[in-house]
Amino acid sequence: MEAYGIGLVIGFAAGIGVGISIGKKQKPWSELTAAEKKKRIISIAAGGVIFVALVVVYIVRLSS
Repeated sequence: MEAYGIGLVIGFAAGIGVGISIGKKQKPWSELTAAEKKKRIISIAAGGVIFVALVVVYIVRLSS
């Protein structure tokens, strides 16, 4: 059980670190074309869906 918590904390820290480093390298929203904005919205939505799915799997696995 303790290993799950450690893994969760490490995963969150790694995700935040990667997100910050990628975010600094991108153009501001106002400079994006319509196609680039659409791609960014789709990628953010996909990331959110994957995140929620993984949290659900984590919770289900903890409860069993």
